[in-house]
Amino acid sequence: MQHGPFPPIKQSALQEHRAQQHFPYLGRDTLDRQRAIFTITDTLNQLGQASRTSTLLRWLGRFDGMEAHLEEDQDPLLCVRALLMAAVAARVSRSTTKESPDDAWERMVSSIMRLDFVHTHSSWGIHTKSRIKWDPMGQTWLEFLEEGMPGESLTTWLPGSGNPDLARRSAAALLTGYF
Repeated sequence: MQHGPFPPIKQSALQEHRAQQHFPYLGRDTLDRQRAIFTITDTLNQLGQASRTSTLLRWLGRFDGMEAHLEEDQDPLLCVRALLMAAVAARVSRSTTKESPDDAWERMVSSIMRLDFVHTHSSWGIHTKSRIKWDPMGQTWLEFLEEGMPGESLTTWLPGSGNPDLARRSAAALLTGYF
């Protein structure tokens, strides 16, 4: 049974979604980026994880603004929204499986840690020499942007090896609720 206003949608459909530009929508609908935070909150409620909402949103807030420097399919809010909506759809289809809320949260956190944006590296520097690297657990993206100095470039990349240290520390923060 579906609860809440958001229908289960496959991740591929979310990536292809474009808000209707004509009146009365004027670019707004239930799946636009501006509403992603509300969808995340609603899906956490549907998944029995309402008590984790503040923790997840505080962690996601550390990445706020980064989406402008990533590919569209790596946008933190949209990726987490798609993952949680898929979890709601999967829960509906396997409603006979009983999983404890803590086990379900661990599974969700594990899935979030595999998203590309978690493994992205960014630094300020000149040419190939980095002066400062971003640590999302130490400062928000917007705080990091303020660290740039005249003549420096902002470099953002996704290495083949990912960012396992950040994923480990982020998972620990999400599981314990402490930053």
